[in-house]
Amino acid sequence: MIEIDEALLIKLAGAGAFGRGLHCFEERQISGIKSTESKTTAIVLGCHPYNVCLRYTHRMLEGACDCPESDGLDFCMHCVAVALVLQERQAPTKPMDKRSALRLIRRHWSQRTHEELIEELISLARQDRELRNDLLEKVQFASETMSYTKLSKMIKLAMPRKYLYEYVEVGKYFQGVATMLVRITEFADQLPPLVLLRAVEYAIKRLDIVLEYIDDSGDCREESRELLQRLHLRATNRLDWTPRQLASYLVDRSRTDSWHPFHYEPDPYSDQLGETFRVAIFAEIESRLAGLAKLSAGGTPDLEENRRLLTQLQEQLDAAVDDGHRQPM
Repeated sequence: MIEIDEALLIKLAGAGAFGRGLHCFEERQISGIKSTESKTTAIVLGCHPYNVCLRYTHRMLEGACDCPESDGLDFCMHCVAVALVLQERQAPTKPMDKRSALRLIRRHWSQRTHEELIEELISLARQDRELRNDLLEKVQFASETMSYTKLSKMIKLAMPRKYLYEYVEVGKYFQGVATMLVRITEFADQLPPLVLLRAVEYAIKRLDIVLEYIDDSGDCREESRELLQRLHLRATNRLDWTPRQLASYLVDRSRTDSWHPFHYEPDPYSDQLGETFRVAIFAEIESRLAGLAKLSAGGTPDLEENRRLLTQLQEQLDAAVDDGHRQPM
């Protein structure tokens, strides 16, 4: 069947008849619709009931009606009304998939001028607060150096302390967190390494805090946790520190902060930072263990806890290292 659009109907009936037929359609004055592969019949109600017959193929559409305007020959307003019902039925019943929708939007926007696109985007931003905030974040990242203070405020805003128990609510909360982290990831290389490192560590600590308020038994936080670890690895990889300085920093953080990613999963750091870092981290741990042994043979509770944490970290790294990287201790 031919695709029915408004231009075709105006061509067949004229603008005046199209307008009157549109009114009949909008008032739902059509009844008794019967369709086959090549023909549709219907009754259009009004002052008098009129019988309409439309015939069509893939290339043409013809209409006739027993009203005086058509006299069984011409495409009248009643034919327009029935044709609009067919047009409505031609519309897809299933929602358009994401790829098709984006392709259609791209095609439409590619035909607009630069100024028209700006005005349309501004109009959308006025109506949609979430879009407005999202665009503002992009502009701030792209047009100015983001300080740690600004980043921490953004993180805190996306990760408020609130009691949540329902799975849907928790999922929505962490979806917002992940969106914020993806935004930081997009512009991570534009941030000074130490600013990125501080901001990511603040976000990791913040995640640890908010989990005291949220029942995340469904593990909705996992995407956010993975994004944070990747960001932290990215930040440490960009630092201009020596391997021993980085090793000292990470050992200190893992010893004092249980929320730190190097504390609960040091393996990715060993893999990404390479052999030089692996040598440095083992040397740092061994040096600290030797220092603890000199301080106290018996050991106070604090010394014993430090020894336990360092030994645990050493064992975790030993277990993760392949034979080709380092022989186990």
